[in-house]
Amino acid sequence: MLEETIQKLRQNGALTPETAKTAEELGLPPRFQEAMKRRLGQSGIFVEVNGKYYLSEERLKQVEEMRRQGGGNPHPRGGMRNLRIARLLTAVLIVALLLINVFVQSWELRILTIVIVVAWVALTLMQIYQLSKARRRFSPTQ
Repeated sequence: MLEETIQKLRQNGALTPETAKTAEELGLPPRFQEAMKRRLGQSGIFVEVNGKYYLSEERLKQVEEMRRQGGGNPHPRGGMRNLRIARLLTAVLIVALLLINVFVQSWELRILTIVIVVAWVALTLMQIYQLSKARRRFSPTQ
């Protein structure tokens, strides 16, 4: 969808604030305007001026360069999803160990639980770091 939108703006000459056109003039779907309120608008590739849109070729080049340098991850949220799953599984393991420890009082289980809690905290910090890195990467001010 992104490539199609870029091509539509290029074909219609919407490349500067002066040549910006409405979504209707560009033949863009209604969901484009909704997407502009979220991540698509935050990327800075498409710029809105008084209800009209144009393509920022400069910002598009910056985003493409960042993707090339960053390994070209086609799914930037894939890492976040993996961290969420790891945190969830770690939390389930912690709860299971705590329940087992109710019936089997063992200092080894308590130490294991503490180690896993520390791992869960580390995963949480990694997720926060990834989120802040993703927000900086797609900030339109860059």
